[in-house]
Amino acid sequence: MSGPRGVDGFIGVNKPIGARSTDVVGVARRALGVRRVGHCGTLDPLAAGVVPIAVGRATRLSEYVLGATKTYVAAVLFGIRTATDDLEGTVVGSVRPEPEIERVLHVLPHFVGAIRQRPPATSAVRMDGRRAYERVRAGEDVTPAERDVQIYSIDPVATASARIGVRDGNLLVGGTSASTHSLVVAIEVRCGSGTYIRSLARDLGEAVGSGATLLALVRTAVGPFTLMESVGLEELEHAAAGQAAASLYAPDVILEDWPACVISVADRDDFVHGRPLSVEPGGVGLHRFYDSCGEFLGLAESLGKAWGKRRVMLSST
Repeated sequence: MSGPRGVDGFIGVNKPIGARSTDVVGVARRALGVRRVGHCGTLDPLAAGVVPIAVGRATRLSEYVLGATKTYVAAVLFGIRTATDDLEGTVVGSVRPEPEIERVLHVLPHFVGAIRQRPPATSAVRMDGRRAYERVRAGEDVTPAERDVQIYSIDPVATASARIGVRDGNLLVGGTSASTHSLVVAIEVRCGSGTYIRSLARDLGEAVGSGATLLALVRTAVGPFTLMESVGLEELEHAAAGQAAASLYAPDVILEDWPACVISVADRDDFVHGRPLSVEPGGVGLHRFYDSCGEFLGLAESLGKAWGKRRVMLSST
């Protein structure tokens, strides 16, 4: 990873259960003393883990973090379904017998690759200009359309047994009121943008005929941002501005696998003002640009014979 640079860059924050992604943005603003801060993709309040935060001019590159590969560890509870595909929703139907673990392991590979997935009814996907969860809160019956998502791998991590029950339509996990033993399977999932792990849990339950819901979820990585290297939300909240800024990674951290061009001092000024460059493209697609001192200037798209659209990060000095 690139080193920290001022108040422009990215920081991975370990969001605890119960906090919202917008809460993380607020803490980062106060800790860094910077107004221009945004999160690079939400994480449900019931989930914990990595929330990448873009600061200053790095917000111009947020879309590349949004599109990065994500890794989750999820605990899937079999034998029950809920309306939201997680613990927040009411129980749908009744408790069913738990499946054999061998059956679950058998169906996991069927969900790897390019698959069709229906987002949860309480997701943030837009339906006719409104969020799905807004329609649900308004009393509407919502069924989001299926869409294509990419799952790169699903690996079983552990298995356990949980006691579950239902009271007044609500799922009970553990305690004396829970009377039925149910299978819990922890899986590690690497996936592309737009994948809902709640939907994956629901679909795994349908595949084995028992139903399932998401019991717990931790996001362990988003592109180069990992849980091990993330800053705790409470730690960030109590950090001095200088300490918080020291946790920032340079804006180009998300682009390190892309081709790079180093240009002269004369070309630097032309780059930031959108003028033609003396350096010729060495292939098609987006390239990252640096000046001779190693300063990251921004991105430009190679059209094969000329440089096209640019995203400038710095002004000329």
